[in-house]
Amino acid sequence: MSTVVITELLAEPGRGTDVADLLLDLLGETLKHDGCENIRVIRDQDDPDHVAGLTQWTERHHYTDYLQWRTETGYTDTFESMLTQPLVLHYYDELHSSDGAARAA
Repeated sequence: MSTVVITELLAEPGRGTDVADLLLDLLGETLKHDGCENIRVIRDQDDPDHVAGLTQWTERHHYTDYLQWRTETGYTDTFESMLTQPLVLHYYDELHSSDGAARAA
């Protein structure tokens, strides 16, 4: 099964759009990275400075390799300069995925 990674980005007040825009700008390169299966960028409806990336990778090491590459190219520092704390990462095993009735319509 795939590895799902949730990356939480807690932006400085008023910087949520900057963080989201940078994530969206990087999508094309990220989707081409070895092992990347899917990306979703989401924003908290009650706190627009709380942005997250939900990514799906064939194996965990593909994400850690990707993150190392992003760190070496300076993007991790760029993100963290806009955040109130370092990136928060969560790794999950995908146990099941199904579409609901609203998506099938």
